Formats: sequence, structure tokens, C-alpha cells
Amino acid sequence: MKPAEILVVEDEGLIALHIEEILGRAGYHVQALIPSGELALQYLDTSTLPDLILMDIGLGGKIDGIETARQIRKRHAIPIVFISAYSSQNRIDEALAVSPGAYLLKPFEEKDLIAAVRRGIAFRQG
Repeated sequence: MKPAEILVVEDEGLIALHIEEILGRAGYHVQALIPSGELALQYLDTSTLPDLILMDIGLGGKIDGIETARQIRKRHAIPIVFISAYSSQNRIDEALAVSPGAYLLKPFEEKDLIAAVRRGIAFRQG
């Protein structure tokens, strides 16, 4: 069976590479590491759609991860797992309103990332 394709939208390079390494060890394929919401939207308009998007909330660029996710939802039915250092209830509620497959707080454990990815992919299949 072909491994699930995952798009990682994360503006901190070391974190993005760490996520890619974890996902690779777990048998997933990372399509691309993208540092901003604007670039993620462009990527999705011109590339094969991933099975799942891992989206940081605090992105560099003009739009944050929540707004990027809203725009993606209007165009594509791709599950999104938010990853964020934001732990305020207001930010979490704002993210959950976009209907993510999961919400993962940084710093995260490897097993928690894999569990969130599995939930997100099951969300798509369910």
C-alpha cells in the first residue's frame, strides 16, 4: 500500500525537518515542507493534493495557519492537523472552528504526532 502523502506547513525549519524525520520513520511520505500560508495555497493549486496537512498556526507571512486552513477548506477536502505552541483557549477554539482532524501542542512527543496524523487520516477516510 502506498504511504500517506503529508504536506507540512511550518515556518521553523528545524521543527519542519524534525517532523519530516519522524513521519518518514513512521512510513509516511512528506510531499513538501512549506514555510507560509501563501506558499501552501499556491502549492495546493499546482500540485497533487496530499492526504493530510500538518499546519502550524503561527506562520510567517501575511496569513496565519488558521486563515490558511479556512482558505484550504473552501477549495479542498483535505484533513488538517494543527500544530501550535499556542495553548490559550481562544486560539484553540478558533482553530477547532475550522474543523481540524486534530490539534497538537508544541513541544510534542513523537508518539503524539503519529497519533494525531493517524486521527487526521482516519478523519478523511471516515
